[in-house]
Amino acid sequence: MSIFNKASQFTKKFAKNVKGNVGITFAISAIPMAIAAGSAIDYAKASRADANLQAAVDNAALAAGYDTDMSNADMRALVVNYLKKNGANDALTSLDSITINKIGTTGLQVKAKGKLKTSFMGLVGYNQLDLGAETFIKNSYGNLEVALILDNTYSMAADGKMAALKNAAHTLVNKLHDNKGPSSELKIGLVPFAQYVNIGMSRRNAPWADVPADYDQTRHYSGYWYRPVISRSGCRTETRTGYRDGVAYTYDVNVCSNIVRGPRQWRAGGTWIQRHRWHGCVGSRANPLNIQDTNPGSKIPGLLNVNQCPREFTPLTDSKTDIKAEIDNMTADGNATYIPAGLMWGWRLISSDVPITDGVTKTEMKDDNYTKAIVLMTDGENTVSPSYPKHDINNGTEANRLTKKLCQNIKNDGTGAEKIRVYTVTFNVTDPATKTMMRNCATNSNYYFDASDSAALAAAFDKIGKSLVTLFISQ
Repeated sequence: MSIFNKASQFTKKFAKNVKGNVGITFAISAIPMAIAAGSAIDYAKASRADANLQAAVDNAALAAGYDTDMSNADMRALVVNYLKKNGANDALTSLDSITINKIGTTGLQVKAKGKLKTSFMGLVGYNQLDLGAETFIKNSYGNLEVALILDNTYSMAADGKMAALKNAAHTLVNKLHDNKGPSSELKIGLVPFAQYVNIGMSRRNAPWADVPADYDQTRHYSGYWYRPVISRSGCRTETRTGYRDGVAYTYDVNVCSNIVRGPRQWRAGGTWIQRHRWHGCVGSRANPLNIQDTNPGSKIPGLLNVNQCPREFTPLTDSKTDIKAEIDNMTADGNATYIPAGLMWGWRLISSDVPITDGVTKTEMKDDNYTKAIVLMTDGENTVSPSYPKHDINNGTEANRLTKKLCQNIKNDGTGAEKIRVYTVTFNVTDPATKTMMRNCATNSNYYFDASDSAALAAAFDKIGKSLVTLFISQ
């Protein structure tokens, strides 16, 4: 029974109790007036309690519904704890029952019932009022475009980091697809990066690309004198340590203490064929076009003879199977890290401008409730910077400067709902400057995650997925 009905019943009952007492003096007639005034106080108190309880139930449901993987028991514990700490106990004399029902995979119903002790209405039999609140929430991110920009340098081959990255990326993809509304659009693209990005051999003749033709070159070498080895002694195998992209590796060499050589001999010169081939890798346009998403009147340069290029990027796709397969196909390669390469192509993936035009326009973002997001992850610091078009100068400081400007350009692309969300993740990074740069690159500090191990990386990607799911009260 609502507090409105109870107030009405109280008024009728009180009127019946006092009807016919015509002999009571005027002074006594003031008593029902005072009780009626007191009932108004109880009614106002009940109205406030009802509103506070509803707000507490709404907020508790939103808090619980944020984690779609939570068990029923854990969700109930969270709701009960939230209600007790956020207004329900203050609103009610007692909190009698809490009911929680999951509705499919995207909805949640929360109900709470309790009692409120009255001050004046008890004079006519109403010592307490039954109050209740109910809410339904639903999660739906509207329409979403996401670019995953993931470090594929050789350092990711160490300590199981590539496997951890694949697992974390799958966590994010599952989170988004499993909570997708039935009428929502969801597209995810993938940009593996190292020193360069691979645009794919099929785009060789794209109007925005400047890829030189493959060719063979005849090279000459001169003759020279040498002294052939006749014998070796005192030989042993030594194990030595080398480094590739900061990752230590060992190799064996044969070392001899005595080497006997014969008389000098002449070795004639000759020719050899050097093959110049394109494998899909591209460099950067000259500054400042290298950090701008503009129609490239200045074409994007393809680089011949660059072999250590990651797997080809994957344009936006609505296929969960396809994007997960491409994540699984990533391999750790490349001797250097240039974060702006991956970041620039991630921006292009969700853009509606040339060169990649798969993203919706800013007008469509407004009209059709679209969100665009970038997820940038690296396990190390910038180690090279551009010589234009190549990235082969050992100047991490300059690369950091370009990364900062590129991040700002992305965050300045559009206003209000048109803005791109930028999430950044550092994985087992020790360099403070890189952490600061990545934190500042994110849309805000809550969108930056510093993961020290595989579990923390998976948790970071899970939180990013939850952040992209918007909960709202549906009823």
